Amino acid sequence: MLNRSPVVRLSPTAQRLNYVGDGSSVGLMVKYRIVFREHQMMKCPSPIAGMVWPARPLDDYLGELRAHGYTVVDGLISDAALERIKTVTAQQIAQLEPAPPTFDDRFGVPHGIAWSQDVCNAVTHPAALWVLRAYLGASNIRFCHQPAMTVLRPAKDLIGQFPEAGWHADYPYHPDVYPDDRWRDDAVYGVQFNLCVDAFRPENGATQYVPDSHLRRRWPPRALNEGGTRIGTAPHDQVMQMQAPAGSALIYDSRTWHRACPELNVSGEDRLAILNAVCPAWVRSMVDKQAGTERYRASNMAAQLDPQVRDEIEALCHADRIPPPAGAPVILEKQFVGPRKIQI
Repeated sequence: MLNRSPVVRLSPTAQRLNYVGDGSSVGLMVKYRIVFREHQMMKCPSPIAGMVWPARPLDDYLGELRAHGYTVVDGLISDAALERIKTVTAQQIAQLEPAPPTFDDRFGVPHGIAWSQDVCNAVTHPAALWVLRAYLGASNIRFCHQPAMTVLRPAKDLIGQFPEAGWHADYPYHPDVYPDDRWRDDAVYGVQFNLCVDAFRPENGATQYVPDSHLRRRWPPRALNEGGTRIGTAPHDQVMQMQAPAGSALIYDSRTWHRACPELNVSGEDRLAILNAVCPAWVRSMVDKQAGTERYRASNMAAQLDPQVRDEIEALCHADRIPPPAGAPVILEKQFVGPRKIQI
């Protein structure tokens, strides 16, 4: 069997240094130092002793993501950690003011990285981060909002209803952010990384999506948001639901057309997930993350974390944005009208 060298995609920084026209030793040292660091960051990790790990080779998940814009990476959170996350989340929900409705609602429980070591471990799992970095072609990535613990309440009055609207693509592919509603650039600027604390099933409102819609490179057409979504009936005849076991991650290209469907949570139970919008580090954050950073720094969480987890949290959640590469699209500042239901 032939030994194949891994394919390393250089970041824009490394690409810009690739020419080094004068051939100076300093320039070459800088160039190869960056290339070596990128190689180390992008190298596929091996299973780590004592850590839950995906069942398949990581290249399989990356291949699915590249082929279909969507994959489910299993085995990222242990059963014991899932139970701890649910327990501490319930405690945090009890402290929310005003108290969220019991039914027909979807809301966020902010600052998860300040009150759960297990959340910190989950959002920095090296297997998931490798898939994200490899798909984006960048070792230097950021969360564009702080990790968002999100609760989908069971439906009651919504059962049997077909609410209009909700179809969208994720950040930064928003009409008021990306400079055009037709995304002609071949590069990928966003991936959604949603960790399933509870399994995503049809009966508990698993996210609806249109397979391969990221290839259309445009915002969802108006017809998708009119008349309510009836799976199997045009214009929603191609709609499916993102199903995944507890402890796994739904990872999909941010250009994918999708919607939350609270009317379909007929399970009678809450469904929890940790949402993360992931972009290259030069992309402007979706929201101001400073409040989350201050809350994390005021907690004692950093001292409880493994050094590698702590470093990743610093880079993903708190580090400053870096300058964009030459030729990158201008990502405008996101404008929000009114309060957000999901606190990020």
